[in-house]
Amino acid sequence: MKRTWALIIVGLLYFGVGWILSAIGPSLPGLAVQVNRDVTELGAVFTAFSLGAVLASVGVGAAIGRWGMRTVIAGGAALMGGGILWAGFSPTLLGLLAGTLIGGFGYGGMLAGGNLLIARLYQGAAGALNALNLFFSVGSIGGPLLVATMIGLFGQPQAAIWLAAIVMLVLVVPALRLGEPTQAPTAQMSGAPRWLAAVMFGLIMFTYIGTEIGIGGWIALILERGAGLAAPQAALGTSLFWGMLTGGRLAATFWGDRLGPLKLLLLCLVGLGLGGALLVIGTTQSGLALTAVALMGLACGPIFPTTMLMITHAAGRSGVALSVALTIGTGGGLFLPALFGLFIGWFGPAMGSLLVVADASLMVVMLAVAYRGMTRSARLAGMSAQ
Repeated sequence: MKRTWALIIVGLLYFGVGWILSAIGPSLPGLAVQVNRDVTELGAVFTAFSLGAVLASVGVGAAIGRWGMRTVIAGGAALMGGGILWAGFSPTLLGLLAGTLIGGFGYGGMLAGGNLLIARLYQGAAGALNALNLFFSVGSIGGPLLVATMIGLFGQPQAAIWLAAIVMLVLVVPALRLGEPTQAPTAQMSGAPRWLAAVMFGLIMFTYIGTEIGIGGWIALILERGAGLAAPQAALGTSLFWGMLTGGRLAATFWGDRLGPLKLLLLCLVGLGLGGALLVIGTTQSGLALTAVALMGLACGPIFPTTMLMITHAAGRSGVALSVALTIGTGGGLFLPALFGLFIGWFGPAMGSLLVVADASLMVVMLAVAYRGMTRSARLAGMSAQ
């Protein structure tokens, strides 16, 4: 199978992931009625999904080494599609949480297997990884729109989740036909693990995932309470963030390889910090606040796929290093988004903006340490070869 078709198949799976994840939030009222609970009791859905992804990351490196990337990707698609379909039809809260936990576990497998497959097929090209994750962004934009459509047609927002889960199950068949990379991996992906860099890039992913979810989940509230926007206008601010994030990934598919992954990552982290600082200054001014949201979204776009690429470089041929880095990284969704909400509630909307600045600054420091770890390992390898 040509690598372009592999990119399209894995990309369609990532499109489904974005569709599902973005549709869960707007579907919570319908799911609450379905399980006969108050909607405020369903926040554990996100924790269950993130926990499943973390558990999958623990053994994903060993699973890829034993069964190959194709099997891990297809198995992840089957688990995510089946788990989310179960959650979407479950009449009990326990069943809903169990389904999302299984769905998160499948997502963890697809996250690692899909990114590693495309990274190796395209020999570590940053543009290819950004193109792959662009599918996720497009799905994230379409998910809420489909929820609105399902409400209008059937009065059940969770129907959007049912449909997305079925699509993902159908994609298991082409996923099983994906070819394993036949060419030798690049030197960065075939060498010994650079443990310091792998851990640092895992921490960058941890911080970024929590920050992205925090911005996407709470920016409407920041705009509403800070800039005084009405709820519908504040909700459009969330769409602006995800739309600009998609634009950032699209731009990185063309410019990522020219800049190189490390320069691209540094540029985006600085841009995220500047956007957060602008939001601190303009929290109460709608024009500045929306400009800040757009800048943060644009900067966020390439960060996740580029960090995933650097994790594959830092892990080298070690499945253990890959699992450690991904386990650290996927844990960001468990804690940081909740921290955003607590800080905004305790100290006001500007505190959410300050957290973005703090997170971006911390990620720049971690990137510097990771770079040192990569270059130090390269020097040691050169010395041992002499």
